[in-house]
Amino acid sequence: MGKKVIKLDFDDVVIANEDGSTTRALYEWFNFKPEIGDFVDVFEDGDELIIHKTEKTASATENLQDKININIVNENNNTQSVGGYVQHGRVVNKWVYFILAFFLGWIGAHKFYSGFTGKGIMYLVFSWTAIPGIIAFFTSIITLLKPADQNGNIVVTS
Repeated sequence: MGKKVIKLDFDDVVIANEDGSTTRALYEWFNFKPEIGDFVDVFEDGDELIIHKTEKTASATENLQDKININIVNENNNTQSVGGYVQHGRVVNKWVYFILAFFLGWIGAHKFYSGFTGKGIMYLVFSWTAIPGIIAFFTSIITLLKPADQNGNIVVTS
């Protein structure tokens, strides 16, 4: 891969060699202003070194690319594209959500199922007023009207 400038000290420059060792060079031995990451050719001239900047070669770039390992994991289940529009919320099975909202919505079962525990507790607390049951009935009707993806899932927002 060649030799590379890896550290700039006050008095000298540290160059990494191909074998993993390092070489220290004085600034006066450079025919350019060294920067970290510069590839260089180093020639011995008695007790001194002559150092020239080189461009990255194709083989050096290929070697760098061989050593790069990128691992991307996307576990985001909170967005869904339906009809070309991206929707944000919780992804749930349409029919399970509908059945829970229609039959047990008055106690907030559909809210617990979709991960909105706080709202589920509110439904449970106010279940004696029948208001959560009315809201859950309309929620179940709205659920039927939502288009599902190829897996039968829909996006539920609060």
